[in-house]
Amino acid sequence: MGKPVHVSKVKVHKEPGNNKIKRIQIEGWPEITRMGVHGGIAEFFKVSPDEPMPSTLDYLVAAIGGCMTGTIGSALEGRGLRADPEKLEAHTEGILEDVDGKLLLTHVTVSYRIKVPKEKRDAAERALQFHGDRCPVSESVKRGITVEWKSEIIEE
Repeated sequence: MGKPVHVSKVKVHKEPGNNKIKRIQIEGWPEITRMGVHGGIAEFFKVSPDEPMPSTLDYLVAAIGGCMTGTIGSALEGRGLRADPEKLEAHTEGILEDVDGKLLLTHVTVSYRIKVPKEKRDAAERALQFHGDRCPVSESVKRGITVEWKSEIIEE
């Protein structure tokens, strides 16, 4: 087990009704993010959302892609290469599958398009070679995350 460096706290509320919409707020930040279902996810859960929106799984795919892109960007910049949108572009795709009746994210691909001067290609390839093991989100997912739950039931 590692040494704790931060505790992320997120408040989650489900909106009233049978719409699968949740509101999340990360402690210390004022923004509220709404999550729901859409497309194949809605079909899997046999719901027709009045308001389709990104799902919790979409945000997980985005977190992996965002962290991987930030990690490769830092690695490129550390080698004197630019990582702004003109030079580094990333697209992330997550495959969701029905596995034994459960909807699971089974595969994530992050595809980069990196523009570098010819004489810097080797530096970019070295950055790519090592960046994956330095991304905390992808490493957390690959290693497995312990998920537990606790409850308090209050009678009214």
